[in-house]
Amino acid sequence: MTGGNISARLSALPGASDWYLGGVVAYDEKVKFQLLGVEPGPVITASTARQMATGVARLLGADVAVATTGVGGPGPREGQAQGTVFVAVAFPGTTTVQDYHFDGDPAEIVQQTTRQALRDLLGAITDAGNAVKS
Repeated sequence: MTGGNISARLSALPGASDWYLGGVVAYDEKVKFQLLGVEPGPVITASTARQMATGVARLLGADVAVATTGVGGPGPREGQAQGTVFVAVAFPGTTTVQDYHFDGDPAEIVQQTTRQALRDLLGAITDAGNAVKS
């Protein structure tokens, strides 16, 4: 969905080499199925986002992973409207998925998806940190 934009934003943060392991740009369905272990079928679903996030975490040995899948456009795909996006954040033992509907052209949808995925990732990390402090 974002073509590596999330990875580019994370790796550009100060000190990223201390905590950022890497990413997988699974743009093609075959990469999702073969590399990340997503069950074959439609890929613009909450289930696919969840499987992508857990697959990336497993593949990289990461504690936390984020994944997106959706329709940037132009036009609908797999019965989903342009701007439909699923964002998943995986932690050990739990994975959350949110669905969003963004407006704009394909480039605007990619940028909105990137920002939202980073917000969801930060929110999940913050929530986990607060739970540990409690």
